[in-house]
Amino acid sequence: MDKLYIGTYEIDPILFTKGFANGRGPFQCESTCCSSGVWTDVGEQRVIMSHKDSIKKYMDETQTTDDTLWFDPDMIDDADFVSGKAIGTQVFNNKCVFLAKDGRCSVQMFSKEELGDSWKIKPFYCIAFPICVSDGVLTFDDYQQGCAQCCSIVDNAEVSMVESCKAELEYVLGKDGYATLVTMKADYVNKASKGGA
Repeated sequence: MDKLYIGTYEIDPILFTKGFANGRGPFQCESTCCSSGVWTDVGEQRVIMSHKDSIKKYMDETQTTDDTLWFDPDMIDDADFVSGKAIGTQVFNNKCVFLAKDGRCSVQMFSKEELGDSWKIKPFYCIAFPICVSDGVLTFDDYQQGCAQCCSIVDNAEVSMVESCKAELEYVLGKDGYATLVTMKADYVNKASKGGA
């Protein structure tokens, strides 16, 4: 079957064919994806640091308010990030520096309470997870596969990732792009049933 695209993203058919076990999925987030820190675009890092004093108000005693310890000292080249440069958040107390003890993100809490939008300054890949872009392909991030039920997919799921990750996919693709993805999935499944996939 030909490769599938929405905008500049190649679409991995795994989004159509796999899903989460019944009663599981990103809506039951266990925050384990944050345990080793996260990757952010350097532009996102700059925005976060521009609000650092306010973000500190949403941190607890398990986090560090020393903002010099929030991000890795070096960035890497990565074409899947808007600027082409990525930088990681550091780990403090065995979790991302921004993860509070209750499993909530201090950046997201600040963004919701003071900017009126939970996702306003939250990094792209934090919002999208367990969806990711890898070498231009929109796909499933298997980082927590088998480790966290909320982010582990199975064969023969009743609901595919297209439906169970609607919020994440709409964020990445926009509402029109998501609608195209739903149609694309229906076509793919139809062709597969006829032996064409």
